[in-house]
Amino acid sequence: YAVSDLLSPTIDALDLRQNVKDLVDNGYTVIQDPEAHALADEVRDAIIRCVPAPPEAKAPTRFTILDQDPVFADAITTPKLLALVEFLLGRGALFSQLSGSRRRQGPTSLGLHADNSWFPAPFPEWELSCTACFVTDEFTKESGATLVIPGTHKLKTHPPKDARQSLEGAIPIVAPKGSICLWDGSVWHGNYPRSLPGERVVLHMTYTRIGMQPIENYDHLDEAWFEGKSPRLPSLLGRHNFLGRRH
Repeated sequence: YAVSDLLSPTIDALDLRQNVKDLVDNGYTVIQDPEAHALADEVRDAIIRCVPAPPEAKAPTRFTILDQDPVFADAITTPKLLALVEFLLGRGALFSQLSGSRRRQGPTSLGLHADNSWFPAPFPEWELSCTACFVTDEFTKESGATLVIPGTHKLKTHPPKDARQSLEGAIPIVAPKGSICLWDGSVWHGNYPRSLPGERVVLHMTYTRIGMQPIENYDHLDEAWFEGKSPRLPSLLGRHNFLGRRH
């Protein structure tokens, strides 16, 4: 696998070579970043505050929440995550979407899919997008973890009907609290229904290659909002992006 000369020192400094290999071989990886582990409880609490969850809802979810709590800005800029996003999507990658979910016990589950939802197959050789889940409750099959079919990113297509029905080759992404699970937009994935009491609380973070349209728009955020936050945020939110600008 090839890592650019510009990115290679960062990958080595953050000890991410195995994560890169996982992404190349399997289409997903599990990141252990001390900054993420330190944020896990705060992220979980923020999601619960931001995502209304009436008793009958099995998987309440809320989108466009970046500005709802300061901890979300910290979560999407953890160093190891951003380094691997750059590996997948190149320099200048944009932040695309942020959502919080609270999956509860019950049969509901998300069907098998690739995240390149708006693009016809075959997908290009280079990745269009990637998604990361900030794990605030341990990921196991019983807890309702993400399922993935390793290697399907190499097929560069959406899963056919028979694969969606059989889930042949699917495995759960098992990860402790504080992990970040990252996959590219081509890999086939979904989730297992939660069989345990309680909730699986997750922050879903999506990034896209520069030149692609982000799903969410945060142009309403003023300069004061960026104060005290990661210096990477303006670029992630397109503030340094010349595309679509008159000046």
